[in-house]
Amino acid sequence: MKSEKIVKWFVVFIIMIKVMYSVAYYGNLIISNTNNTIANEYSEVVKYWKHVSEFIFIIGMSILLIYYFTPEHKIIQKPIIVDKETRLLFVLYGVILIFTANWSIFFDKDSQFVKLMDKIK
Repeated sequence: MKSEKIVKWFVVFIIMIKVMYSVAYYGNLIISNTNNTIANEYSEVVKYWKHVSEFIFIIGMSILLIYYFTPEHKIIQKPIIVDKETRLLFVLYGVILIFTANWSIFFDKDSQFVKLMDKIK
């Protein structure tokens, strides 16, 4: 598969993650405004998936920035004028996004990801 198709599918993946975040965000908003005890039980689950989808979106966008704007690649088409310094700044911004992301969502001892990995072991 060509790299252009991979990038297009990756962008579709990022859009789907953003839709998932939007659903979780508005679901959390609706649940927090209800007084139903059953809805309040699912409040933490919806809030967790909101944070997870936000984390995946941030990591996906930073990977896309790093891949697309790496100064050595000739990926950018001719009509877009971006010099090497701007491309380098976009790459650095992608790296900063990766380092400043909330990694405790996945690697905290109480997270669902760690609990899943413990079950697999």
